[in-house]
Amino acid sequence: MHSEWVQLKDIASVKAGHPIRGAVTSDTNGDVAVVQIKNVQAETGIDWPVVTRTILEGRRAPDWLEAGDILFSARGHRNIAVCVNEPPLKAVCSPHFFLIRIRNEKQALPEFVAWQMNLPQSQTYFAQSATGSFITSIRRQVLEKTRLLLPSIEKQRLLVRFSQAAQHEKELMKRLMENRRQELNIVATKLLT
Repeated sequence: MHSEWVQLKDIASVKAGHPIRGAVTSDTNGDVAVVQIKNVQAETGIDWPVVTRTILEGRRAPDWLEAGDILFSARGHRNIAVCVNEPPLKAVCSPHFFLIRIRNEKQALPEFVAWQMNLPQSQTYFAQSATGSFITSIRRQVLEKTRLLLPSIEKQRLLVRFSQAAQHEKELMKRLMENRRQELNIVATKLLT
C-alpha cells in the first residue's frame, strides 16, 4: 500500500471538549478527572497524577475519554496533540481541547496521527491558521482540514516506535545530566570546604 494524503476529517471525528463554566473546582472526593492544558506535554502525554478531580455538574452526558483518543489543545500558542492512554478513572477534557477519535485504527493509528500533528509542517499550518490577537485559537474547521500522510499500518507502527524510543532516550539523557550536575555539586562542596 502506498502512502496517501488525507484530511483529518476523512479519518476521524472532531468534537469540542466537555463544556465547563468557569474554573474547574478541585474536589478530592470527585470521581471524574478533568484534563486541562497544563496537564499535557507533547513529549510525555497526560500527567495523570496531577489532573484535577472534580464532581461534574450539568445536563450534558459526558463524552468519557478512552484509550486511543487524541486531545488537541486549540487555544494559545501550544497547539499540540497527545494520545490518551487508558485513563485511570472516568475522565473528560476541558473545552480548551478538541477530542479527536479515529474511526478505523486499521487505517490510522492514533499515536501516529498525534505524532504527525506535532511535526513542524502541521505546527506551521496551525500557526498560520490561528485566529485571535491576544489569545489565539484553532477553529474546528481548520483542524478538520489538517493534511496527514498515511503510510501502511506497519510503517505507522515503526515510526511510532522510533518516536517513543527517541523520547525514552531524551528522558534518560535528562536524568544523566541531572545526576552529573548533582555529582559536580557534591565534588565542589567537598573541594571548597
